[in-house]
Amino acid sequence: MNKIERRGTNMHLFYKQTLQLLDTELDRIHIALDRLSHEQIWKKGRESTNSIGNLCLHLAGNEYQNVVSAIGSKPFVRERSAEFLAMGSYTSAQLRERLFDVRAQSRQVIEKLTEEDFHREVTIAYPPGAGIASYQKTIMELLYHTTSHYSYHTGQIVYMTRILQEGDEHLLRWKH
Repeated sequence: MNKIERRGTNMHLFYKQTLQLLDTELDRIHIALDRLSHEQIWKKGRESTNSIGNLCLHLAGNEYQNVVSAIGSKPFVRERSAEFLAMGSYTSAQLRERLFDVRAQSRQVIEKLTEEDFHREVTIAYPPGAGIASYQKTIMELLYHTTSHYSYHTGQIVYMTRILQEGDEHLLRWKH
């Protein structure tokens, strides 16, 4: 398997690509947040849907839980339901800071992983009464899941931004 030299350590290509994909999606969210007002960030299409602000909080919570807590063995400090109940309680700058802070913590965890860690199982813990049972995955499965989950919600954020923003500027380099 391919390895990439980074900061004096051998980082496996899978881990490097995981970070690159996550960083690309974070850049897209950053662009989206810059184009919207506070009200637009927290606007819901319907009461039963999520705002861009909710999705940002959810992405930070999910990444922290999966990478920093489950893989990195840091304390579990997520209140998942609060991510979806928040209504305008964070500014664009605070959302961005939260996302970037979690990414910095994730980067520290991922950069320390080795090829031998691929198949190591970790527990994704949920507190009793959360409505979601704790489960186990290998680190490779969990990073793949976290990356695809992040991309899915980033796509929602980009699409919602295109609808809400003033004008018809494209967020990405593609015109469609």
